[in-house]
Amino acid sequence: MNTMSPCFKVTVASDYRDRGFTLVELMIVVAVVSILAVIAMPAYQNYTIRSKVSEAMVFLAEAKTTVAEKYSATNDMPTNNQLAGLSTPESYDEYEYLSRLEVSSIPVEGAIVVTIKIPGTSANGKQLQLVPSTNTSPIIWKCEPVTGPLAISTNHVPANCRG
Repeated sequence: MNTMSPCFKVTVASDYRDRGFTLVELMIVVAVVSILAVIAMPAYQNYTIRSKVSEAMVFLAEAKTTVAEKYSATNDMPTNNQLAGLSTPESYDEYEYLSRLEVSSIPVEGAIVVTIKIPGTSANGKQLQLVPSTNTSPIIWKCEPVTGPLAISTNHVPANCRG
């Protein structure tokens, strides 16, 4: 026979598991997730900028081919878009991540400079260049940020442009 009153209940450890999480436990989880988000955001922002810069690199590849063909035909590097057979530098502004593509003679003849257009980021208005070397055949191209205040951060360029 049971001598315990029906109102009396013995509490055991398994009953605590049925109650769910405490407020402190939930706050700890929220804090840990917040810290992870704070750490991940800059890396993700650099990644998205880098992917947009990579899309602008497609135009560099097109210009590189055009400049190389011109050099092959004339044995002289073009020093502007017209001599290279490309559109005017400003005409590239119609594209999403590119505001300008220019063939120039700085730092060497045939250098191709792109100006990146990613509003709201530190890469907006910054420049990246392909520099040709004609010391050997075929032409060797080096991708790098320009020098000076318009140089794009190395965090924002694709791996093959980090030198």
